[in-house]
Amino acid sequence: MAELDSKALELKRYRAYTELLFTAFGWALSTILIKMYIGAVPPYHLLMGRFVIGTLFIFALQPKNVMRIKKQDLKIGIPLGILVFGAYSFGVVCLKYTSASKSGFLVSLSVLFIPLVDTMIKKAAPSRWTIISVGMSMIGMSLISGINGGGFNFGDLLAVGSSVVYTAYILALDKYGKYIEDTLLTLIQLGVVAVFSILTVVFFEGFSMAYIKEALLPILIIGVLCTGMVTLCQTRAQKIASPESAGILFLGEPLFTLIMAHFVLNETIVFSGVIGGLLILAALVIAVLKKI
Repeated sequence: MAELDSKALELKRYRAYTELLFTAFGWALSTILIKMYIGAVPPYHLLMGRFVIGTLFIFALQPKNVMRIKKQDLKIGIPLGILVFGAYSFGVVCLKYTSASKSGFLVSLSVLFIPLVDTMIKKAAPSRWTIISVGMSMIGMSLISGINGGGFNFGDLLAVGSSVVYTAYILALDKYGKYIEDTLLTLIQLGVVAVFSILTVVFFEGFSMAYIKEALLPILIIGVLCTGMVTLCQTRAQKIASPESAGILFLGEPLFTLIMAHFVLNETIVFSGVIGGLLILAALVIAVLKKI
């Protein structure tokens, strides 16, 4: 019986890892699509479009969820949604000032922040394999810091800010998200981001339907696949996977971004960036095999 329970838990863990990698791929795809349109469409119009579509998609999965929302759910879901809005705000605006491949790696600095903050909170030393994975990741990050041959700029600073806010979100989701059903929590979070995005557009960019029409197809793709489905997968997976493993598996995002940015956006990649990417890939494999 114990052996069956152990196998069931292992299957759940690998399913969670798969969902986290899918999340990383979805983020990378959204980065590429946003980078393609951010010159023609203001950033918060893109953010508003993706989260309104994402919210509608999750609502359509279980429309009756709205009737099930309780005050306690809102106490958890609203702060989480605000953190998501902050992370995505920095993440989308940074693409105006830096390359897609570089932003993808800098946003993933949460792989360092998560175990450091988690260690301070739990007052327990991280495992040997966590230290090795994070160490390899940081060397990789150092090598790709000039991945396009350029120095650190304002867009890079915003990307690092996104990683800081997202670290807080991942740790908060791990602590509080386990008490709310997956689609319900996802709906609340996306709804909060959609509302904040609409308000930001109205007050700072001036709402224009022409911008939405300009990028309607990518907004639909990003909204359904890269926002609705991805947030649901992450919310569900983090009930099984640890914050450390989530942070490391999310390193799939810069790798996917790097590959797509090179082939789709024709972004230049220097040799040190390739070595850095391989180190990060190795850290990701260690995280999965050693069940960090």
